[in-house]
Amino acid sequence: MSEKMSLFDRVSASMETLIMTRLVPRDNPGPVFRRLFKIPLLFYRLGLPPSGRYFLLLTTTGRKSGRLRRTPLEYHSEEGSGCPVIMAGWGGNTDWCKNIRANPLVQVQIGRRSFAARAEALTDAEVAAWLAVVLKINPNSAGMWSRWAGEPVSADNPAGLLRAAHSFPSFRLIALQGEGSH
Repeated sequence: MSEKMSLFDRVSASMETLIMTRLVPRDNPGPVFRRLFKIPLLFYRLGLPPSGRYFLLLTTTGRKSGRLRRTPLEYHSEEGSGCPVIMAGWGGNTDWCKNIRANPLVQVQIGRRSFAARAEALTDAEVAAWLAVVLKINPNSAGMWSRWAGEPVSADNPAGLLRAAHSFPSFRLIALQGEGSH
């Protein structure tokens, strides 16, 4: 992620911070936000996937049912590898995160490009480093991250970021051989 944000990116980040800090329940998304967070799925189903700049479609295998489960997620591209990286909210208490932990083989669609991948958990140090970048780019998001971590989070407190990292289980999605590049 570049340290320069466009006007669109700044407005989007401000809206996300406002919504996630003030409106979304801390313990779980609840039925209203659970449905709202699935809106990008509708675009994928209509054959009009979002540009791929912010959202991907993750398909996991249900840990109990064995059925395919599709979830639209916000992601960023990992510097260096270019691999998509996804982060779970609610301390990882999401179905897609639980499904990945049970079976890390997933299908990923970014825009119109699809590939099979293996989800690899990031270390707390890697999550903390990413949080530091996000906070540097968007300092106004500190309240949001602090709320979700349950403790103060700031870019200038590496120890606090490392403690907070366990609240945000994250995964890099590594394309399987022959399945396309990042």
